[in-house]
Amino acid sequence: MSQRPRKLQRISKACDFCNRRSIKCNKNSGPLAPCQNCADFGVPCTYDRPIRRRGARRHASPPVAMPAAPPPAPLTGSSESGSDGVLCPPPTLMRDLTNGSARTVSISVPPDSSLVNPWKAFAVASQATILDLAQVYLEIVYPIFPLFHWPSFTTALENLDYLKNEGLFASTMAMCALASARARDGALYSNRGNSQQLANPPSEVFWSAAKESIPRDLAAAKGTEYMRTCAILSIASIQNGQIQDMQKYLGTYHTLAVMDGLHDEKLWPKDLDPIVVEIRRRLFWSIYTLDVYSSIVWGGIIRHREAQSNVRYPGDLRDEFISRNDMVSPASVDHNGVPTVNAVSNDWIVGWNFTTDMYRILEHALDSQRRRSPPNNGTAEVWSLFRPAETAGPWLMEHVLVMYSALPPQFRVTQPVIGDLAHDIFGFQSANIQATLQLLRMVLYSSEEQGVDGKCDVAGQVLSVFSNVPVEYLKAISSPLLHHLAGIGYILGSVMEGSLSEPSYQRVRTLLLEMADLLHRLESGLRQSTGTSERLRAQVSRIDEYMRTQRTANMARAPPRAPPILNPNNVNPAQPDLISPVYQQDSIAPIQTQAPLAGIDDSITYFQLPPELLDDWPWPFDAGVSEGMFPPAFIK
Repeated sequence: MSQRPRKLQRISKACDFCNRRSIKCNKNSGPLAPCQNCADFGVPCTYDRPIRRRGARRHASPPVAMPAAPPPAPLTGSSESGSDGVLCPPPTLMRDLTNGSARTVSISVPPDSSLVNPWKAFAVASQATILDLAQVYLEIVYPIFPLFHWPSFTTALENLDYLKNEGLFASTMAMCALASARARDGALYSNRGNSQQLANPPSEVFWSAAKESIPRDLAAAKGTEYMRTCAILSIASIQNGQIQDMQKYLGTYHTLAVMDGLHDEKLWPKDLDPIVVEIRRRLFWSIYTLDVYSSIVWGGIIRHREAQSNVRYPGDLRDEFISRNDMVSPASVDHNGVPTVNAVSNDWIVGWNFTTDMYRILEHALDSQRRRSPPNNGTAEVWSLFRPAETAGPWLMEHVLVMYSALPPQFRVTQPVIGDLAHDIFGFQSANIQATLQLLRMVLYSSEEQGVDGKCDVAGQVLSVFSNVPVEYLKAISSPLLHHLAGIGYILGSVMEGSLSEPSYQRVRTLLLEMADLLHRLESGLRQSTGTSERLRAQVSRIDEYMRTQRTANMARAPPRAPPILNPNNVNPAQPDLISPVYQQDSIAPIQTQAPLAGIDDSITYFQLPPELLDDWPWPFDAGVSEGMFPPAFIK
């Protein structure tokens, strides 16, 4: 590799890689080290191109107009840096990223071949990694977001069909980006994948390939593939903690979906085969649930409303029983042509569709919640003209639990993982149902006036459910699940900010430590971990120290107490055990309840914590800090 002269103290020109792509060339590790872009993509950082003087040459003759040769066809898009090139590895010289070795791979590309696109050459070199990441997606993402028909998709991967279909290439790269990010964050639970091997190339490289493959002109992004690409990139953005990107790609998906008429099956092409129809239904309802979820957690509007949609649920068939010619393959019917029980009865999609039911209820619960607050934008209320009778949250939750009890038992009891997807996919549905039920519980009860005990009951129920779900499922669902728990943080935060008694603080304290323990199990391995569990434990320690100090001061000021009156049997009344032994840790000593803060022998004396003790609370107290639905729901 050629090197720049040592006398250069600054970048006088970009390296060959950055120059070809018209991107900024950064030298962050010294003048002789490769630039940041070359280091990220694992390519040589060279300066071999001829040095040319700027400006026109003296006595040069006027240029003669020559017919320009057509440039190589790009994949479909270009980089967001404003250049015409794409940010990607060169097509004829790259690392063998599949096995991580340093040797280079030369790819002979005919001038008229589609492989002239650099990203497609990168995909050829990463073929084995792509197949491995597809298996990761199948095991830990597909059960919640079944956006592919797996038999036909794996066949397309093995046949390299994504090198011929630009939309399929984009969705394949997005699939790899999400699967790689989940694997890197410790979501793998089977022995078939190695997170270190799957990290090379990193998730960001696949992300760039998918992003660059989306046409800038969205009118050219026709078909299901680009919608699926944007949908997966929005999920991957949540995984990486990039909420602005999540909103960006979710918005792009909705734009493409409306242009395509995805929300109404009457607008779909009449010649779609059953596989495409099934994929479109799964795509619509998957991102419908994501839309409702993002509105709850981060605010914003729900862009695809149930009342304005006309899309059926996915059918109760496994992928292997859906063919391009019919919804049931010949092998799954008896001699009379009737589908067999194993083909259609009580498959995992039944639980998946039940989760969608819960999100449809959540959509209307959010509407009801917003209507309880008068508008503050100066407009007159018109929704009250159509206002239905109010439905109490507890009644609605009871109705939902009746629906839940009617589910087959495999969706109500989360069995431990065994590494067999045919078994574990039911566990995924059960875990997702439990998480969605608790999200619904928090939203429904937010519409009710909740005292301290009521808020603690809701938080305790949610934590109890999550503690009984095998952690492998929770870690596979990964980052999105952490935002479910933010609702508990808002609930307990509103309790800590208000008036407390000794018993109520002890109850909240126990819940906080339970939540810290659950967060610690979920955050371990996350690349974008926020350290919330450690912050919660530190918060509890500071409050405990404050309360011990206050007790010491109050006991010093309090008058001497009369001797205790013993009962007839000379036995002291038993003190209630307010703290679970599981959380009586050495680092956080349990608080004694014999001496109330006010120096009065009254176990229900109320006090309020100083605001500065709650400055480091992991979730905002003020509803104006976040636009999500949780803060206004529980801070009353």
